[in-house]
Amino acid sequence: MRLSIALGFAAALVASVAQAADRKVDEFVGRWIGTGQATEGAGSPVATQSRDSEVVIERVADGFKVSWTTMSSDLDDGSKAKVKASSLTFKKTKTPGLFVDVKSGDPLKGKKSTWARITGDALTINQLVVAADGQWDVTTYERTLSSSDRMKLLFTRIKNGAVARQARLEMQLASRSTR
Repeated sequence: MRLSIALGFAAALVASVAQAADRKVDEFVGRWIGTGQATEGAGSPVATQSRDSEVVIERVADGFKVSWTTMSSDLDDGSKAKVKASSLTFKKTKTPGLFVDVKSGDPLKGKKSTWARITGDALTINQLVVAADGQWDVTTYERTLSSSDRMKLLFTRIKNGAVARQARLEMQLASRSTR
């Protein structure tokens, strides 16, 4: 009886460890389309924008590339719309699940320091900028897979320790092939 309980416990433990294993880059690869809202302020954030976004994640030789285009529209005035596009390319580091942007620099020399990591179901990209006067800004894009074809995106910008803006989007896989 004790042996069967111990074996059952061991099986449950192995299953939970397997579930907690980090995803691989290939599981994020694809063209993702989504929509959501941006908020401003800490404590009681206020919705300020609607956001529509396309994210393309593709494999490159020693890592991956993320490209995204986002259209944001003010909730109060839909005619105030902006479109921003950006792209980052990451290469593997010696640490499993940790990647560095190929253009990453020293934030204390006025350069952006950008890195990515995969933990559990999330691919998180962080970008640190330090101004000449020492003020700092951290931008985080956390892309969490909720299934093989659904992803939640949480964008957070923190300025000098305070949340300046957040956006939450629900993303749907449009295609697995990016070319």
